[in-house]
Amino acid sequence: MKALPALVVATALASPAAASEEGGQVDLGYPSVAAALEGLRAKPGTRSSMQSGWTVIEDSAALTVWSFVPSDHPAYPTAIRRRVMPEGDNLSIQMDVRCEAEKTACDAVVAEFERLNGKVRDDLKR
Repeated sequence: MKALPALVVATALASPAAASEEGGQVDLGYPSVAAALEGLRAKPGTRSSMQSGWTVIEDSAALTVWSFVPSDHPAYPTAIRRRVMPEGDNLSIQMDVRCEAEKTACDAVVAEFERLNGKVRDDLKR
């Protein structure tokens, strides 16, 4: 399995993230993963980078980081949107996943991000 992008670690500094589903697919504001990638690349003010084969797009204005799995990943095509959300005096990270691959691969990539989130939270408590 490909390594997760390093930027994901940097953005998972708050409370647990959750993947939400609506009828099997999350509404990310784009009709597909490909449309999200294309739209975000064209959006003014975003910054795109490649990290361990993953495309990572930062949208600072929306306090959002998007991660797109590489084309050779079992969960391709998948978009993972992570948003910083105020929660009282704290901040939390909301994670939404749109996976257009088979369910097993989708479940695996979500579980990997959840494990990563847990590890980062554990490291911060030390």
